[in-house]
Amino acid sequence: MDKPCVLQVAVCEDEPADAALLESLINKTEKNGVEVDLHSFKSGKEFLASFCAWKYDLIFMDIYMKGMQGVEAVREIRRKDRNVVIAFTTNSPDHALESYRLGAVKYLEKPVSPEDVAETLSFALMKRKNIPFITLTTAGGGHEDVPQDSILYFEQQNYVVEVHTESRVLTTSRSARLNDLEKRLPSPPFLRCHRSYLINLNYVRTFDRENNAFIMTNGDRADIRRDGYARYKMEFNKWRLDKDGREE
Repeated sequence: MDKPCVLQVAVCEDEPADAALLESLINKTEKNGVEVDLHSFKSGKEFLASFCAWKYDLIFMDIYMKGMQGVEAVREIRRKDRNVVIAFTTNSPDHALESYRLGAVKYLEKPVSPEDVAETLSFALMKRKNIPFITLTTAGGGHEDVPQDSILYFEQQNYVVEVHTESRVLTTSRSARLNDLEKRLPSPPFLRCHRSYLINLNYVRTFDRENNAFIMTNGDRADIRRDGYARYKMEFNKWRLDKDGREE
């Protein structure tokens, strides 16, 4: 039997009654093996203080809050996470256009309805199930599903592999080998550029010709095989051109 899919859901709402209603409706929709791990916040500032990319599958964000408005908070969220599902809750339709520009999938008018909440959760669940993951055995002996798109690069460190994501570094068990991980991932965007490095081309910022390395978007350096600079640079440029064509 497949293990249940746990949706990581955040509610950012400063009105206690509105928060209580939304949270109760979220809890009532848990069925068919779906679990919800619910996190509540009373302000945009409080939410952003603990936010990182790929932490949540779905965020319900109140537009009108004291201090930082919901739209401002979502602008900050989108700078870090392009994938998380966002639904605005509001008493007014004034920001509807802006919400869709920020990639919100829903604009729920208060009091939120059970149908709107259930539909939003169903959409987030469908997206969550369609995200490609790789299951890793961690240093503690457990198993963790890591979204492939969140991984910047893998680095072999003696008997373990460090998995560098947008939000953290995960260490695998001693049984993990870069050769095995490479076989389980699509190429491209994953590229084995060195015996110790397997990178995600989506997170390459530039090349360091002097040190023969890729510079990743977080500033880290991933070494390139001594004789591979021209080849890997060509592969990266081809990937970038193909990607630009897909996004047009």
